Amino acid sequence: MKIGVLHWAFPPVVGGVESHLVYLYEELAKRGHEIVLLTAPHPARDDRAWDWIKITSDKYMSLEFLQRMPPSAERYEKVREMIERFIQDEQPEIIHAHNFHYFIPDHAECLDELSARYGIPIVLTIHNYWEDDLCRHLMRDVRWDKIVAVSYHMKSPCIFDSKLAPDQVEVHYHGVDLGKYAPVADAEAMKKKLGLAGRKVVFHPARACKSKGTLHSIEAVSRLMAKHPEVCLIVSGNGDSVDFENERPAFRQCIRETIKDLKVGDNILFIAASNEEMPWYMQASDVILYPTIMPQGEAFGIAPVEGMACGKPVIVTRSGGLVESTQHGINGFVIEADPDTLAARLAEHIDRLLCDQALAGYLGSNGRELALERFDNRKMALKMEDLYRRLANASIVERVDRMDSMIKPRTGQGSVGAHFVDRSKT
Repeated sequence: MKIGVLHWAFPPVVGGVESHLVYLYEELAKRGHEIVLLTAPHPARDDRAWDWIKITSDKYMSLEFLQRMPPSAERYEKVREMIERFIQDEQPEIIHAHNFHYFIPDHAECLDELSARYGIPIVLTIHNYWEDDLCRHLMRDVRWDKIVAVSYHMKSPCIFDSKLAPDQVEVHYHGVDLGKYAPVADAEAMKKKLGLAGRKVVFHPARACKSKGTLHSIEAVSRLMAKHPEVCLIVSGNGDSVDFENERPAFRQCIRETIKDLKVGDNILFIAASNEEMPWYMQASDVILYPTIMPQGEAFGIAPVEGMACGKPVIVTRSGGLVESTQHGINGFVIEADPDTLAARLAEHIDRLLCDQALAGYLGSNGRELALERFDNRKMALKMEDLYRRLANASIVERVDRMDSMIKPRTGQGSVGAHFVDRSKT
């Protein structure tokens, strides 16, 4: 099957959605499907260097470029021309858009128009949800053949806010590459490889921003330094990550001031890990943190699953879809997302894991088992493949039915076939 994929960004942009695109579609490519992607250009990406996916880059997929243009008929027409050109050039059998239910309405509306014209089923995966009129419009009024939610936390507003029929929405959990994200026999050797020999490593793999609890993680480490002077907090998500609200510059300054005030500069390491490097830092870690404090809750959170897959205990907040992968006392700890107490609670649970290696090993081992059972990217790909086949088959049946209704003979005066003579009986 030829699968068309549309998303605003793709690696080297760093983010949960971008990681998901690689996990899902590389596995589907291994299964013999042809993957074609329409995305924004990136100066550090050679589109021809990816051997399992064909990438088409266009500036009208760049949110940064589009947000500088006021809404207009001209902008809509440019977007429509881009998507129609992609359809005509690639002729996908199905189109799967990711996060097309927000930011710019043109793309989803054009896709609605073009999918009807070309008879191509369209799928939307929502990796976040915004309770406002634009989101509801693009969820309800675009004729998506199916909407995929990345967690049950994400399915709920589809039903109760956008008022979609329950059978219009399916939950597909993210999967990860369990061969790449796997326990290593010698974590100390991995620490040495990364220049972390002798350190107690606490990894915060979320995007560095206020809503991901970065400042609380830094404060937690400051509380641990007296007892664990060798502790090192690694903060990732400092590379080219998606920054929809343009909060990164101001937040970086806030981080610098916090580190200076708390005197933790020697215990914090900021990294911009590539897709290749990220498993190494997971494998070198003693504890994985994901302390989201966003009011709407975390959609799912793929990084804790990556940590689980590496056999590491995770600490997350009780936030949205995070509790669908992390179970308190089973594969990690779930703490309340209260900004006033979060740093203290993080420090308490990090200390417990650093002091009790047997407990850390037990939680990490359970996490690996859960990842194998529920978050294998091969199982994720099979489930998505099944959805694509169901929609493609339904589309074929619909076209056949439509053709039958156009050519079916009707009896009666003046109808097609009214004067037809059955010569087989003569």
